[in-house]
Amino acid sequence: MDLVVILPVYNGMKYLKENIQSVLNQNYEDFQFFILDDCSTDGSWEYLTSIHDDRITLKRNQSNKGLFYNLNYMIKNSSAKLIKLWAQDDIMNIDCLSEVIAFHTRNSKIGFSYSKLDYINSFGNIDKDVLHFEDLTPEIVSRRLHTLISFFVGSIAGNIANVTISREAFNKVGLFREDMKISGDFDMWVRIAKEFPVGYIKNPVIKLRNHSEQLSKQEEFYIFHIIEDIQVYNNLISYSSLEEIRKGKYLIRNYKLLFYYTLMIKALMKGKLGVFQQFFRILNNFDNIYLLTFLFIKNRVFFKKKNDEYQLDNSEFFASYYSENESLIVDHKQTINAN
Repeated sequence: MDLVVILPVYNGMKYLKENIQSVLNQNYEDFQFFILDDCSTDGSWEYLTSIHDDRITLKRNQSNKGLFYNLNYMIKNSSAKLIKLWAQDDIMNIDCLSEVIAFHTRNSKIGFSYSKLDYINSFGNIDKDVLHFEDLTPEIVSRRLHTLISFFVGSIAGNIANVTISREAFNKVGLFREDMKISGDFDMWVRIAKEFPVGYIKNPVIKLRNHSEQLSKQEEFYIFHIIEDIQVYNNLISYSSLEEIRKGKYLIRNYKLLFYYTLMIKALMKGKLGVFQQFFRILNNFDNIYLLTFLFIKNRVFFKKKNDEYQLDNSEFFASYYSENESLIVDHKQTINAN
């Protein structure tokens, strides 16, 4: 089965050597490695040109193009049937690609797979502060279950680095939206899940670096979180059943929207009135702002939940909501039995 690993690089020298060596040292060796440098200025390009490996195709942009342009360029200019997305901060376990190949061979009808992962800090040590519940996600995730998880947590995969996509899925739904800065991956998962089942590799095959320099954690990009995520949620709603929408509204209101509400309050406290007004307008158009205010006060004041520090994942979806709903448990069992 053909496989290409695609890696967009922009000023990633801090972790780049360890990152790339983890790919080249895989126990599965028959893959292409496409690296596109997005006009780095920190020595990343110079390091990349010093690597000699026949599996590597190396290109460089003449000007900075952004993440989703870079992913699309590499997808269009490669021919493999499977596209393993990769990110410059992270580390592949030695059996990552062999696990991915084996999983897609067993489950050839899925549109994309994502894997369990371990979180590491900036020093490469396992981050023990990231809490996990028992993850009951089945190996094959139905469209319905993907919809409800998405309402709870947003992107089911959490990060592009643990995702592998079939060429067939791109042929069906198109490429990443290049007008998005943050949520282009979430948008892609929602589009693919409408047409294909989603696969979940239950073993951790990568180490995801959790640090403050990540694009999605930079404060100047906070407004893009809500603007772009709401677009994706509206698309999700457009193909969901009325029952899924009802349950989904409960989930998003009690979890994801409180995260946005907290960002809105932080903007107000920092005197960023324009950002505050944008958040307020978008939230008010999407849901009941008074109900969100009540939920924010209840969670923040009475239950002391720090909604700006949520690290929601799929295991929390099952722990917080799924196990309490008999219809979802039935759906979970039917999904497993059907596959």
